[in-house]
Amino acid sequence: MSGAVRDVMTVKVHTATVGTHVKIVAGLMARHNLRRIIVVDDKKRVIGVVSQRDVVRSMMKPEEADELPREIQQLITRERPVTVSPEVPLAKAALVLATNKIGCLPVVGLRQELRGVLSTSDLIQHLADVQEGEVENSFRMYSPMTEAKVKIPAYIRKVNGDLVIPMNNIKNRKARLDRVVLGYDPPSSRILVKFVRGTVEDAIATKIADNNLVIPAHGFVRHFDLIGKSSAFDVVDHNDSKFLVLTPRQSGDNAPPAAGST
Repeated sequence: MSGAVRDVMTVKVHTATVGTHVKIVAGLMARHNLRRIIVVDDKKRVIGVVSQRDVVRSMMKPEEADELPREIQQLITRERPVTVSPEVPLAKAALVLATNKIGCLPVVGLRQELRGVLSTSDLIQHLADVQEGEVENSFRMYSPMTEAKVKIPAYIRKVNGDLVIPMNNIKNRKARLDRVVLGYDPPSSRILVKFVRGTVEDAIATKIADNNLVIPAHGFVRHFDLIGKSSAFDVVDHNDSKFLVLTPRQSGDNAPPAAGST
């Protein structure tokens, strides 16, 4: 398994601060369908992880009148949290998950401050993407030359909703491309891809594979019901790769990628 934790981790993480009542955390987990929550102190340093099961067990116990309010950190079962740094190889992080029999690893900086989270779901999605990419490459290798020359600037994968943008559409090769925010204009069906810093809310972590910029935007695609509406997009680079505009091609334009790509 190639790559590092920073390439796969989820940056936007729901947390609970030390001192938060369990009932409030339960509501947060229910609204966002969270299986676990990271507990942090007032400096965003990781204190521990509390699972959905721990919260349910706590809520089932009657709270006595003279009992102090149940605070979320009281449900932490490990004396020290199991964490990982962004630079750790994925193979090593997967071993830590398996050895400790846990579902996620908080990703922390030098001062134990929360930088993101790596879950078993993130690893499974990463492995699925790698295998899918290998299948796509094999198909291109054995495709007739006339099909191999067909060039699609950008497209949405039908399998998982990833946005795939060939790097030759991006003018500034030195631009920071690791985080994006997406926008959508329903009347024109255009997609805006804006490159941002990782601290920006709703930023999506990208990756570069096979000379393509890949944006795992399945939630975005599902929300706007985009799968199947367009097989290819023309790409316009604005302001020296500060943002891109993807415009759907008309039905008479270049054919979509080979089967299994879109």
